[in-house]
Amino acid sequence: MHRVVVDLIRRLWGGGWVRGVLAIGLVLWVGFGGAIAAHADKAPQVLMFDTAPEAVSVLSVYETTPDTQLNAVSTVLKSSKAFFKGAEGFKGLSVLQSEDGSRVVALTQWTDAASYEAFMSQPVEDYTKYQKEYQKEYQKESSKGGQPPIAVTPAKTEVFELADMQIPSGMVPVIRGQGALVQLGEVSVADTEDLPEVLSEVEQALPAVTKMYPAPRSVMLLKSVDNSEALLMAYWGYAEEFQDLTQVPAVDVLSGLGTVEVGTVEAEDGEAGAIALQVPPKVDQHLYKVVNVIAPKPPKQYSKKSY
Repeated sequence: MHRVVVDLIRRLWGGGWVRGVLAIGLVLWVGFGGAIAAHADKAPQVLMFDTAPEAVSVLSVYETTPDTQLNAVSTVLKSSKAFFKGAEGFKGLSVLQSEDGSRVVALTQWTDAASYEAFMSQPVEDYTKYQKEYQKEYQKESSKGGQPPIAVTPAKTEVFELADMQIPSGMVPVIRGQGALVQLGEVSVADTEDLPEVLSEVEQALPAVTKMYPAPRSVMLLKSVDNSEALLMAYWGYAEEFQDLTQVPAVDVLSGLGTVEVGTVEAEDGEAGAIALQVPPKVDQHLYKVVNVIAPKPPKQYSKKSY
């Protein structure tokens, strides 16, 4: 192959400098084209959501400031990679940072709640390898003169299971890798008995999401296993698809939750009237950008699919 290309250059060069330039371009195409094609053919880095009833997602939220967010992201990434590696039932991790600089989120997927609980109940001695790997990263950063990782502790950690989702037919719920946009809406209730009504209200509004323009690629509604919180997750594709991130519309199905009807009461005129939650749900929404995804390779049927 090499001799053929060299011979071709000699012949074209003899025909003038223009042909020579074209010949060099051809060589570059031959040399790098295969590598580019091979890179493009690689499976996309994605966190594929398991929609099985027993699958769970664990959300850990770290509170930051615009000044501390970058260091917190670095710490969460480096520690998580060593922490979860090889854990039985672990199906993937996505680390996200909020655009307002106030949060870093680690979202992990597990085969079921039992696998996550088994991982969390490991005796302290099982973390020896993790501690050594993390210490190695710490020393590496210090030797380079960089800022060493800071200790970060999640403000909260919740275990969720899938309640509902809105996704075009034939597509699968995923979150792509670096640069993908995800809107997270956290809804917490004061009384766990109120959560089913809150979920019902949101589920009724989900079909309207498909009429939005632009519309998110997928919307997932999760509920915590302890019935204290709901999580609305909207995946918007890549940040580069928007000229300005302020143009990303909010999936506004969480508004009005403070007046969710949870029952009826006998009015003075004898007719039944609706009553609202005694304590309105607390809604906290943020737009996040994915920093990295650590996940097993997707099934072959998805390896070349565009999500």
